[in-house]
Amino acid sequence: MTTMPVKRDKTIIIHSKVSYGYVGSSTTALVLQTGRQDVITVPTVLYSNRLGLASVGGDVLPTALFASILDGILQLDILAEVSSIITGFIGSAEQVVITAGFVEKVKARHPDISYLCDPVMGDADEFYVAPGVAKAMIDRLIPLADVLTPNSFELQQMLGRRFASLEEMTTAIRENGRFSEQQLVVTSCQFADTPPGWIDIVSLDKDQLHLERTPRVAVDPPGTGELFAAHMHLQMLNGAAFPLAIRRAARVMQAVLAGIKADNRREMALQDILHSMEIAGREAAGR
Repeated sequence: MTTMPVKRDKTIIIHSKVSYGYVGSSTTALVLQTGRQDVITVPTVLYSNRLGLASVGGDVLPTALFASILDGILQLDILAEVSSIITGFIGSAEQVVITAGFVEKVKARHPDISYLCDPVMGDADEFYVAPGVAKAMIDRLIPLADVLTPNSFELQQMLGRRFASLEEMTTAIRENGRFSEQQLVVTSCQFADTPPGWIDIVSLDKDQLHLERTPRVAVDPPGTGELFAAHMHLQMLNGAAFPLAIRRAARVMQAVLAGIKADNRREMALQDILHSMEIAGREAAGR
């Protein structure tokens, strides 16, 4: 009897969960599912809506409950079906430590499972994670990642220094040395030499530097980091090379943000996620 090969079509997503809106796993999971990737979602927080609105209900998942969910996934013996892990917003430093332990166990059993770490800390010189989370990520999670997708502010926290130019950023990255075996994508970069009306995405892959410059759309809805990372990751799962996956995800984001701006909206909606999938399909088809 011929044994059918195990289909690796599952992604474990460890991220925030909101009841209303499109941030965290609400965006990441929907993109991957629409792209025919099964998802296993683990909430780090359960909130009524995103942070930053007038009120937020819910709380961080209790540490013991969070650990129990991850342990339960390990007990299912399904890792042979898993292609990747994505982590995003994490509610406490204790959760970071538990998540790192989980990733280490998964990698020990299946080192070919890719791990994308979106090190959510903050943006525009403002933290929006609990005290201790950023340092715990830097110490425990970031070294485990195969792919890292920080924004410019988060990279500055990771490197412990500020930079005003692309040259300063790349020098800081290379002098640090910690990313030599990782694929790094830095979003939301605006340097002194970035042309007005444009925004830069900088990536580094085994010392190869890539710069993707796209027109800046003057709107900044929450959840753009999740949407970019999810599309880039899905493109890579479907076989796109690293720079091409970044380019396609950047074009998806430009189209989505242009639609939001045209509608004079400040938040992402279901129509934006679905539109992003249409654009991604056209990009993959070369149209």
